[in-house]
Amino acid sequence: MIAINFFREIVSDFSEPIKVLIVCFATEKDTWPDQFEWEKKKFTFLNENIEFILADDNPEIFPKQVVDSDAIYIKGGSTQPLYKKLKNIKNLSNLFRGKILAGSSAGANIVAKYYYSYHRDRIEEGLGILPIKVFVHYSEEKVEKLKILEKHKENLKTYVIPETEYVVIDKINLKV
Repeated sequence: MIAINFFREIVSDFSEPIKVLIVCFATEKDTWPDQFEWEKKKFTFLNENIEFILADDNPEIFPKQVVDSDAIYIKGGSTQPLYKKLKNIKNLSNLFRGKILAGSSAGANIVAKYYYSYHRDRIEEGLGILPIKVFVHYSEEKVEKLKILEKHKENLKTYVIPETEYVVIDKINLKV
């Protein structure tokens, strides 16, 4: 039920048709077509009038895809390849302005200023699109890691997201 609500939240504010850009950069490129089809299935039962776009990692094409989309869903996987693909996109924060931006796991990490890397067991820096800290896949045994993240560098709101849960951040003022 949580996953259904997550995907419903992404498309709920739109009149039809909706354009959703699905970003699979956190997974191996040869898996993107299959990942894309899998993610599409999660949306289509909510609204049949959605146009899906598979994000292209070409830095000339991706910004145009963002501009042409109503919502951007950044899929989970490994944060490092995702970071490498997105860090060189010019004016990324401006491109995302006014869009619904959703991320799961690595997709949530990348938009934060700082995040706790579950796989690398350390605090890392995201792209800082949102002035927040994120701890995804949180569980009670990670409370000490959470405290370290909360104290890390500047004082920013920390979002703690346990497995199968999500948060909605509404109307944050993006720095450009």
